[in-house]
Amino acid sequence: MSGAGYFTLAALTVLLIPIMVLPLEGRRAPSLLYGAIAIGGLAASLWNGGMIGLAWAIAMALAVMVIVGGGVTLLRAATRLRILTGGQIKLMAAGATWLGPLGTVLMIAIVIIILFAIAGWRQLRDTRQRPESAIVVAAAIMIVALQQNIPSI
Repeated sequence: MSGAGYFTLAALTVLLIPIMVLPLEGRRAPSLLYGAIAIGGLAASLWNGGMIGLAWAIAMALAVMVIVGGGVTLLRAATRLRILTGGQIKLMAAGATWLGPLGTVLMIAIVIIILFAIAGWRQLRDTRQRPESAIVVAAAIMIVALQQNIPSI
C-alpha cells in the first residue's frame, strides 16, 4: 500500500470514530460531521485520482442519495418500516466519496445484509428495538476502505 492509502485510512478512521461512539452514548452525530466526512472524501479522491476521481466521488455521493434515499422512501411508503434515517443516508453518501463506484456498491450491499440480519435476529428474539444503523453504516464504510487500501496477503 502506498503512503496515500495509509493517510486515507487514518483520516477516515479519525472521522468515523465519533459516528460509532455517539450512538452508544445516546446522542446523534451532527450534520457538520457528515459534511466533514464528505469533504475529506472529496479531498482524498482529488488527491488520489485527480479531477476524474473527484468527479466519480461526487457522482457516487449523488447516486447514493437518490438510490438509497428513494429505496428507503418506497419501503417506508409500502411497509411503514423506517430502516434508515436521513442521517444514515447522508453518512452513506459521505462514505461513497471515499470509496469509488465499486466500493460504494459493496458498502450498500454490506449495509443491507447486516441490517436484514439484525432485523431477523431481533424478530427471533421478539424485540422491537431498532438497530443502531449509523454504527452499521460506519462499519461498512471502514470494511470497504480497509479492503481497498490493505494489500492482500
